Amino acid sequence: MPTLPYLGTALSNLFKKPVTEAFPAGDPPKAQPGYRGRIAYDASKCINCGMCERVCAPHCMTRTQVPAPGGEPGDMQITFTFDMTSCTFCGLCADFCSRKCITLTDDYMMTGTCHEDFLVSGTFIKKAPPKPKFTPEQLAAMKAAAEAKKKAAAEKAAAEKAGE
Repeated sequence: MPTLPYLGTALSNLFKKPVTEAFPAGDPPKAQPGYRGRIAYDASKCINCGMCERVCAPHCMTRTQVPAPGGEPGDMQITFTFDMTSCTFCGLCADFCSRKCITLTDDYMMTGTCHEDFLVSGTFIKKAPPKPKFTPEQLAAMKAAAEAKKKAAAEKAAAEKAGE
């Protein structure tokens, strides 16, 4: 008759308390300090330098620029989208962000039923630079006038010095 080597262990475990934690019942355990979890993006701090895009090895972020609806001509609506399905959570984007608008949280509970559940995005408006007060022709004319005035003052000073 064949023996079942694990039958005794299985029967004894039937009457023992489980050694595993009941999860997700209750609060999830906290992540360790320094854990790199889900990306958090604060678009209000972003200056659109693009450094995060340049250092991202898996290219998990995209930047789209469209003219701002209802804004001044030249204003741009900029949207950054981070795709958590291709992110390696290396943290380079957060390290290189000069304004610290990208941070990695301690959230490790990243579950979803569709691809959009794993996208983090933010939108902001970048204002167009102010129009110059003077045209290049006006600036050249003002510069020539200032040089002529300086030359006239130098000639007057030389004439006064010679007249002494």
